[in-house]
Amino acid sequence: MSERECKAGALTAKAGEKVSGYLEAAETEAKVPVTLICGAKEGKTVVICSGTHGAEFLGVETAIRLAEELTPEMVNGNLIFTHPSNVPQFMEKTAYVGPDDGKNLNRVFPGKAKGTVSERIAYLISSQLLSQADFFMDLHSGDIHETLTPYVIYSSLGTPESNRISREAAALMGAGFHVPSAGATSAMGYCAMQGIPGILPEIGEGARWTEEEAAFYKKGVVNVLKYLGVLEGETQDLGASKWVPSNEVLFASADGLWYPNVRPGQAVAKGECVGVLRDFFGKELENYVSPKDGNVLFMASSLSLLHNDPVIGIG
Repeated sequence: MSERECKAGALTAKAGEKVSGYLEAAETEAKVPVTLICGAKEGKTVVICSGTHGAEFLGVETAIRLAEELTPEMVNGNLIFTHPSNVPQFMEKTAYVGPDDGKNLNRVFPGKAKGTVSERIAYLISSQLLSQADFFMDLHSGDIHETLTPYVIYSSLGTPESNRISREAAALMGAGFHVPSAGATSAMGYCAMQGIPGILPEIGEGARWTEEEAAFYKKGVVNVLKYLGVLEGETQDLGASKWVPSNEVLFASADGLWYPNVRPGQAVAKGECVGVLRDFFGKELENYVSPKDGNVLFMASSLSLLHNDPVIGIG
């Protein structure tokens, strides 16, 4: 009998088993629901997190469905799911930051053992899950006040080989665009600096989800798992994905009201006005122009914006 097993915290799944339960962030009330699938055959360990930003619901629903539907008999290696990673923010339905400490979980990796709630959650995920990963997926969506066209981010901070794997995986998700990132404090950036390839899909928007979107997201994740050999079968052509060299993000220069002139996915030219920030009396505070030729990857969908909120991203 095989001695292989998949472990996280107090949870253990032996070869051919699926186990679900909670990991606890030390000295907090935060618990992370996880599912471990220890495949019947050997292979890579893939960690799939969701709900790093708690109100990005489509990624959470996708992870829940995959964790429920996949069986050890289907898996080569190990699959580890969080669904979601950030329960406090998920339940409070807040944008970007946790309700306990006002920190963005995806900006504090690898976390701190004795830090704030968000930092302790990051440390828990880093030490218990990411430490054993051969590949990492962080399933994101548009936040409460964001709209977007489906795109996938991969880190450029890894080795040439891990960057190659990440970019190839990103192109298989079925999203219209894939783009590199040099962010170092996200879970994906942290993994990349350990030589672990990974991707961060942005699919879905506005803190909502539909059956059609969940099926689309799930199909993309399965395609990547086939590419990695964790699931059997050939990868599918889910549609062309255009590589773009960067995502130029513009931020709100003040609290104000946002009036966009464009929509997600739209092609824009350098210098084109993409929207205006106004005050409560309609006075223009800032005129936003595209810094380059490209496409709108995401933008704020809310009328209200806070100072330093992301306004729009041009890929």
